[in-house]
Amino acid sequence: MPYTQSTSVTNLATHTITIPTTDIYSIQGTLTLPNIDPSATQGPGGGAGTGTGGGPRVPSQVVITIKQNGSTIYTSQPGDLGFVLSALSCTANDSITIQRSSSLAQDQQPQAIRMTLSVSEGPL
Repeated sequence: MPYTQSTSVTNLATHTITIPTTDIYSIQGTLTLPNIDPSATQGPGGGAGTGTGGGPRVPSQVVITIKQNGSTIYTSQPGDLGFVLSALSCTANDSITIQRSSSLAQDQQPQAIRMTLSVSEGPL
């Protein structure tokens, strides 16, 4: 029976998978990222237009880096919502690490980032 693993992880961190058998593998991830819409604060009288703040939407800057045995094999663009590696050649006991990183404060908040990850033996 082919190997299949699905998991959900949160926050900025690194997730490691140890490949069980030599074969071709597919790795797919979907991300849920924060996008902050800054809002204006109300003025002293509570009326509209008298407060401060507001501004353009601030998109997430999460970058996904995937390494196989320490060598980078994939790097996403900041804010990408997913990735697919459809035919990754692996040997038994290869270590695959998926790192989620960002220097943006909103991305570093607890539970701000969620990734659903699927690994399956065989190409997509």
